[in-house]
Amino acid sequence: MTEHKKTSEPGLMMVLLNVKYNILSILTFISVFLVISPFLPGVNWFRLGDFTLDMINFYHTVMIPFVFLLLLYAAELLELGTTTRRIINLSTYPVLFVTALGTILFYPTSTQTADYTLQAIRDLWMVILALLFFVDLIVLPFKNREKVKKIWGAYALIIITTLSAGMAAIMGMIFEYGTLFGYASLPIFNNYVASIGGLQVFLGNLITSHSHEMLPAVMGGIVALAAVSFGYEKLPSFKRNAVNLGMVVAVFGTISFTYLYVISSFGTYAIPTIAPFGPGQMNGLALDDSQTGIVGLGALIAIVGLYYVLSKKPIDRLVQLSELLTWVATMAVMIGIGYAMEFNEAYYGFGSPGVPPGGGPGYKYDMAFTDGHLLFAFFMMPLLAGIILIMIHYIHENEKERRIIVYLIGAGTIIGAFGLLTYVITLFWLPEAIGLSLLVIAIIITTFTLSRSSIDKKNANLSSSVKE
Repeated sequence: MTEHKKTSEPGLMMVLLNVKYNILSILTFISVFLVISPFLPGVNWFRLGDFTLDMINFYHTVMIPFVFLLLLYAAELLELGTTTRRIINLSTYPVLFVTALGTILFYPTSTQTADYTLQAIRDLWMVILALLFFVDLIVLPFKNREKVKKIWGAYALIIITTLSAGMAAIMGMIFEYGTLFGYASLPIFNNYVASIGGLQVFLGNLITSHSHEMLPAVMGGIVALAAVSFGYEKLPSFKRNAVNLGMVVAVFGTISFTYLYVISSFGTYAIPTIAPFGPGQMNGLALDDSQTGIVGLGALIAIVGLYYVLSKKPIDRLVQLSELLTWVATMAVMIGIGYAMEFNEAYYGFGSPGVPPGGGPGYKYDMAFTDGHLLFAFFMMPLLAGIILIMIHYIHENEKERRIIVYLIGAGTIIGAFGLLTYVITLFWLPEAIGLSLLVIAIIITTFTLSRSSIDKKNANLSSSVKE
């Protein structure tokens, strides 16, 4: 018995510390929940307006493991400290298990307290992992100065977006605590909350800041990781600095919107509209939306330089182009549709019927955009952008499958973007649903291809060992 234990433990640790296996486990988890989502109570992808509580629960079930996946991938890509990478890898299955269990316990009223407890533990552990990741990022220039010198723009953006996403996560945790228990047990903080408008006002501002800050921060981090994944440090200095310029623009945008969301949630600052006009001064671009848009602008600037580092191999080039397509599509719908609606809020209103400034006659189309852009730009596009990086880094064979995946991503992204436009104009959601379905299929095939690649490599290693 003792002999068996001694020989099996190292094998188990090898599995738990195998990055590729852990990534595969996360992708499998995400794929399963995407497939079963129509069968989960209350999960309706196309419903006018903001996400319901059931939909928010499903969204976090997918996106928290996705953020963990980005941490895991980034730690390996940047070759951070061994201890940090070991801790992140060993956290894979606990994070997935607690997330899945929390989703199950979310529905029965009798188990909701257990669900809140599990989610709090999971979220706190994620913050600790992000803190370890951040500390190792600070140390990185002292370990690999030459590399950081070449990718300084992407490095700076990863640091800033990590901080911003971490702050957004803490906002979410403070909101959850306040919703469940209030802040009476924290007298000083409770008095401060009362002084800035009271509990409900504070919670409303806090959840808005959490949701609006988290995704732009994560998407900015993905842009930086993509630049490093593409190997942009190999570019000549002028083209490399074009990418770095895009990163700097995104850094500025991230710092700006993070500051806005902090002072509007923990203070009394009301985010203004830039140059308001029209009935009731309803029309105009919200200041925070202009700043989150700067992150996307930085990504588009970076594309100019990244074009010159694209692979000469056709299939690899297509995969890289599909990554860039997600950035362009996100900006197209957020600026091309979102900004246009903000400049016509007197018609679209704020998701409520009425006469300006109380609302607008086209409020249902505003609600369609709310639902459609959350699903497309704030869900599937970041999810795809991160998963494509995994494909670039870990799937090098299986050309046929990669080509199918790329075609599905291209078709799904384009159909989804135009489907969102159709949804907003006509309230007809089916075209966007078709686009998103193609993207879900692409994720499932990516997961299957990574699984096959891992099995083939394992068999090859076993065969090699037998021959030796």
